[in-house]
Amino acid sequence: MEIITLLALVLAILIGFKKDLNTGLVSILMAFVVGHFMLGLEGKEIVSGWPTDLFFILLGMTLLFGIAKANGTLILITKKISSLARGNTKLLPIIFFVLTGVIAGIGPGNIAAVALMSPIAMELTDSEDIPEILMATMIISGSLAGALSPLAPTGIIAINLAMEQGLEVTKSIFLSCISTSIIMGVLFYFVFGGHKLKKKNVIIRNIQNLNKEQKITSLIILLVIIGILVFKIDIGLIAFSGAVVLLLLGVVDEKDAIDEVPWGTLILVSGVAVLVNVVGIGGGIDFLSGFLARIMGEKTATSIMAITAGLMSAVSSASGVVLPTLIPTIPKISMEIGGTMNEIALVSAIVVGAHTVTFSPLSTLGAIALSSSTEKTDKQKFFGQLLAVGLLSVLLAGILGLLGLYNIWS
Repeated sequence: MEIITLLALVLAILIGFKKDLNTGLVSILMAFVVGHFMLGLEGKEIVSGWPTDLFFILLGMTLLFGIAKANGTLILITKKISSLARGNTKLLPIIFFVLTGVIAGIGPGNIAAVALMSPIAMELTDSEDIPEILMATMIISGSLAGALSPLAPTGIIAINLAMEQGLEVTKSIFLSCISTSIIMGVLFYFVFGGHKLKKKNVIIRNIQNLNKEQKITSLIILLVIIGILVFKIDIGLIAFSGAVVLLLLGVVDEKDAIDEVPWGTLILVSGVAVLVNVVGIGGGIDFLSGFLARIMGEKTATSIMAITAGLMSAVSSASGVVLPTLIPTIPKISMEIGGTMNEIALVSAIVVGAHTVTFSPLSTLGAIALSSSTEKTDKQKFFGQLLAVGLLSVLLAGILGLLGLYNIWS
C-alpha cells in the first residue's frame, strides 16, 4: 500500500502535466479512490487533509494584492522605481532584480512579481539593447529572493509545512533563498553581459502620479505589513480585513479584485495536500523517507534533497506538489541517518532546489518571461537558453548544498 499511495501521487502529477489539468483537482480524485476504496478511510478522514488555515491565509493575501494589481497600484509603483536608473543601462537589470524581489517578498509572491515585471522589462530589452536572457534571469532570480518571505504565498506554505513537522524555518529558508538568489544574480549579470551594457539614455517617461485610490491602497497594504511583522497579527485575518476595507472604500471593483485571485494555485496547493495526507496515512511518506535516507549521507543530504526537489519541480508545482511531498519526509530521514542531520538545512535545500528550476520555459516563471518577450526576440533561441539555465541552476543548488550554504542560516 505504501508504494500504491506514492504511485497515486506520481500518477496525479503525470495526468495533470500531460492533460494540462490542475494537479490539485486530479489529486482529490486520487485521494478518494485510494483513500476510500483501498485504505477504507471515511470521507471526513480524507477531507481532513484540506489545509484550511493555509487556504485562508493564501486567499486573504492574494485578494489583498489582487486589489493592488487590479487598480494599477503595483505597476505604477514599479515604473516609478524603474525610472531611477536615469538612463544608465547597466543599472536596469540590477534594479529589476531588486524590485522583483521586494514585490515578491511583501506579499504578491514570485509568480505575481514576475508576471508584473516581465512585460516592462522585456520591452526595455529592445530599446536598451539588453539581452533578453539577462533580463529574464535577473527578474526570476530576483523573485526567488522574496518568494520565501513570511508574507509571500510560497513562504507561507513552506513555513506551515515545516511547522507541522515541529520545525521553525522562517529565517533559514528566507536567508537561504536570498543568498542563493544573490549568487545566481551575480553570475547571470556577468555571464550574460550586464557589465558590458552601453548607456543609451532611454528613460521611462510620462509616469502618472498615484491617484487617490492608489494612495489609499498603498497605505492599507503598508499597515497590513506592519501589523503582521511588528504586531504579529494573524496573517489571514489582517489581510482579509485590509482587502475588505479597500473594497468598502471603493478603490476597485469587487469582481476585478476577485478575478485577480489565483484560484488555480489555491486549488492546486489544497488538492495535493489532501492526497499527500492520504499518502501519509497509507505509509507512503515513510517509504519515501526510507528510500531517500538510504541514498544519502550526512554530507550529501542537502545536495541530494536540493537536486531531487529541482527535478521534481521540473514537471510539477514547487509549492503545490514538491514541498508538501518532500518536507514531511525530513524527520524520518534524519532519524534513519542517525539523528545527526540538520533538519532545518534540509528544508532550505528542498525549498531552494524546488525553485531554481523555475527559469525553465516549462515552468511558470520561465514561461511568463518567454511569453513577455518582444516580436524581435528569437523565441526558439530564448526557449533553449531558459531551459539550459533552469537545468544548470538545479545543479548549482546541489553544489551550494555540498558547500554548506543552507547550514549557515539554520
